[in-house]
Amino acid sequence: MDGAARLRHLQTLLAYHQACRRLRTWRDADRLLVLLSGIPEPEQRLHRFGEHLKACQQDEAAWTVARLHTRVVAGDPRARQVCLGLLDLSRLERAVGAQAVGAIRAALQQDRDPSAGLFAQAQKQSEAPDDETFPRPKDPVGYRISLARRPVSGLIDRLLFDPDARVVRTILGNPRLTEGEVVKLAASRRTTPEVLEAIAEDDRWITRYAVKVALANNPATPGRMVLGLLPYLMHQDLRELASGSTHDAVRDQAATLLARRRGV
Repeated sequence: MDGAARLRHLQTLLAYHQACRRLRTWRDADRLLVLLSGIPEPEQRLHRFGEHLKACQQDEAAWTVARLHTRVVAGDPRARQVCLGLLDLSRLERAVGAQAVGAIRAALQQDRDPSAGLFAQAQKQSEAPDDETFPRPKDPVGYRISLARRPVSGLIDRLLFDPDARVVRTILGNPRLTEGEVVKLAASRRTTPEVLEAIAEDDRWITRYAVKVALANNPATPGRMVLGLLPYLMHQDLRELASGSTHDAVRDQAATLLARRRGV
């Protein structure tokens, strides 16, 4: 066997080995999904998912994420139930660290996998004109956070549009807060991207369909977060985003999802 033939043979073996590893990773991801669906507490589920990714090699972690995203896009009920709280940049960074998420992102981008868009690095937002922003509160942030814990409607109205995401994260756990108020906040173009992320990361509210739609249609919501919400939206909402979203990637992905659902 000459050198060229030996090289081709080696490349074939390496490709076969890679394919076997990928298939094994997909099967492990399917079993992991079954396991995660039996964990009711979102934080525990996230921790278990993080432990699994930490035990994987870099490419295997990326294949796992891609496999779960593929099942979400395909409409798998179990994947849709579990992955809304997993395939998110900030959550994964909390579970495995920013460096590991960066490696997963790089591997997905190299494979040109659609799930890479879920972990796109946030772009700096331009400053909004003064007449489009709410006045900066004069009270110290610690005091505003303490007020946000109180179950008083007047305080909720006062603090709901606080520009500090820490205040909003606190008020999202207030028992007097209603879905209508959260939808109003998620739909407002005056809401900062940091506050919109706080809503999307809240396990209590992101499960509400109206909240998902409001976030997906808000131009201030980071594109990577909208991409993560698309598989959970109904046809009519996908059609609106496919034609009217300000994010190119969102329009393309919404159109792709619609085509898949039509069987094209």
